[in-house]
Amino acid sequence: MKSRSYGIDLLKSISMLMVVVLHTLGVGGILNGSAAGSAANTSAWILETACMCAVNCFGLVSGYVLCKGHYRRSRLLSLWLRVVFESLIITAVFAAFKAGSVGTKEWIRVFTPVIRNVYWYFTAYFALFFFVPYINKMLEVLSAKEKISLSVSIVVVFVLFGNILNNDIFFLHGGYGFLWLLCLYILGACMRDIEIKPNINKYWFLLAYFLCALLSWAIMKLTDVQALISYTSPFILLSAALLLLFFERLEFKSPKSQKFISMLARTSFGVYIIHTNPLIWIYLITDRFTPFLELSWPVMLVAVILTAAAIYSVCTFGDWLAEKFFKLVHIERLEKAVDGIGKNRRKLQNTIQK
Repeated sequence: MKSRSYGIDLLKSISMLMVVVLHTLGVGGILNGSAAGSAANTSAWILETACMCAVNCFGLVSGYVLCKGHYRRSRLLSLWLRVVFESLIITAVFAAFKAGSVGTKEWIRVFTPVIRNVYWYFTAYFALFFFVPYINKMLEVLSAKEKISLSVSIVVVFVLFGNILNNDIFFLHGGYGFLWLLCLYILGACMRDIEIKPNINKYWFLLAYFLCALLSWAIMKLTDVQALISYTSPFILLSAALLLLFFERLEFKSPKSQKFISMLARTSFGVYIIHTNPLIWIYLITDRFTPFLELSWPVMLVAVILTAAAIYSVCTFGDWLAEKFFKLVHIERLEKAVDGIGKNRRKLQNTIQK
């Protein structure tokens, strides 16, 4: 059984930074604001393609980690409370300082993030979480060959068929939903147990990732098929798998680096929740970065990356503060109580069966 990989933790953090880059380029107005064929547009799309695999990385990592982890119901409760708490703080700040930005709808949305599908990834993860223990039990009984067969089946059915036909025949909605996250979870879990050339130099995987991203962009430009740069694209999925293979081989021996990487991994989901909050999305990100288009394309790319890094850093600090607050109010007691209910129910079921 593999021990904890801080390389995988680092991949979570870098993937979230890539997500922020995607939003800076897309929602920030750079992709649509630049003229097609211009140097700015070309460089922005290449960066977009390189970062597009970020969500797939998150899904693969979920399967890679949770397939061997201890399943706790309180994990979902803790996550839900964190989402509500951070949304409440953000909404309260906008209500106080941005007149007319917050109404009844916004307050209701704070406490119903799943029902209102405020954060699509959290909604998909919320549904997936209930099936995790059963998926894990299924995977435990599969041999290595069967896991390879299962992985190939997922790729052929859900990735190749849809993209070859250029039609969402299985309703994956471009990867924005539960079904695609389920596919990624299974693939990530299978990748953990399948030895993929353990002696190969890890940097070959990193080089292959860059080549795959560049190839995806080039084919998209030649064919004008936008689906090739989407979560369900075979090239984007392969890019995520290559990054996973690279980062799982990274080692960090220093306790300080391990502690720092672990903190970044814990707060990475909070970065997503904070910067995609509807109010921040509308008032602070949407079309805010179009002035970057006035810069030369190399400077523009640097500005995009630095802006994304700044957003990531601020959101990381915000989620870290939320984490400290939860420890201060001893939220772990509620988590233990929830886990205790589950244990007592299992004991009662075992007693009845006997």
